[in-house]
Amino acid sequence: MPLLTADQLGHRYGSLLLFRRLSFTLEERESLAVTGANGAGKSTLLRILAGVLTPKAGNVTLTVDGKNVSSERHPQRVGLVAPYLGLYDSLTARENLSFLTAARRLPNGPARIDEALAEVGLSDRADDPVAAFSSGMLQRVKYAAALLAEPPLLLLDEPSANLDQAGRDMVERIIAAQRKRNGLVVVATNRSDEADRHDRTLRIEDHR
Repeated sequence: MPLLTADQLGHRYGSLLLFRRLSFTLEERESLAVTGANGAGKSTLLRILAGVLTPKAGNVTLTVDGKNVSSERHPQRVGLVAPYLGLYDSLTARENLSFLTAARRLPNGPARIDEALAEVGLSDRADDPVAAFSSGMLQRVKYAAALLAEPPLLLLDEPSANLDQAGRDMVERIIAAQRKRNGLVVVATNRSDEADRHDRTLRIEDHR
């Protein structure tokens, strides 16, 4: 049973306070929408939850199968989709995912890559260079990358960015599948229609 706990988180950049005393607990199959204006700190919070940024105050604990995940392994147990994540333009979609599976030493790499590409609807473009992809297709590759390790925690920053209706439907299917396998979901969005689909909402501006 995965469990995510944020305890009294606080972060600032210089004199700019983003949030403080931010706490919540997310249990299996739960989803949380993080809302707020652009620049309010949504992306920063997701990076902290992903274990790739250390908060100025507080701590984050990810528990899987009753055991706390170490800070070293925490980023490996998280799937993150965000606009600032890049891909290697000179590589194909499959090669980008192969690089990630090798770097993270994921088991069953080739089979899992095929499954992830199928989940995002890119099986027929798997061996095309991503330099030729549209912005929506690039977003789909990022989703495939996030799903490779079947992470207990899925973090989506601006989940529908660059996606058409078919792509947005794909995101909803991915979120539903994540929850069905007892996983956790945190979505950062300033769209009310996206936020309303989740169990709870956390407004960044309420924590200043």
